[in-house]
Amino acid sequence: MNIATTIGHNQAFHQRRLREVIKRLVIELGYLENCLEKGLNDPNIETAAARLDTAIDCLNEHLVD
Repeated sequence: MNIATTIGHNQAFHQRRLREVIKRLVIELGYLENCLEKGLNDPNIETAAARLDTAIDCLNEHLVD
């Protein structure tokens, strides 16, 4: 395996890993949003949901670049 192949393989691995992380974050965000819809008005949960949403957006932008 040459250096270019190794770099390409590592980049593909990291992108796959980031996609897996995004999927997990989306699941967690959905759970938090469900809690909020059911009336769990907790400022910490609201903050967590907002920050997860931001993290997902940032990771998606990174994958597009």
